[in-house]
Amino acid sequence: MVRAALGTVAVVAAAVVVSFIAAGPRSRHGCIAATVPYSLGGQQLDQCGSAARATCRAVGSSTGFSGAAGDAVASACRKAGLPVGSSSRYGP
Repeated sequence: MVRAALGTVAVVAAAVVVSFIAAGPRSRHGCIAATVPYSLGGQQLDQCGSAARATCRAVGSSTGFSGAAGDAVASACRKAGLPVGSSSRYGP
């Protein structure tokens, strides 16, 4: 009985550790990670450095993301500490 309980605890602990290690990319420290929604699905956007800064600056512009996709990218940019485009919808 004790062995079974210890085995169960070990399996649960291993699962928790694996879930933290296998977690996908997150927005932080100049890197953005966002799921960009589209009408027929979506895409995962993962960028760092100058690419992330350029994407964040373009949010709301004619060359950047807008609408629901712009909202998702703008949120990721804020979490990463990057300035978001100049549109009043997304704010600086």
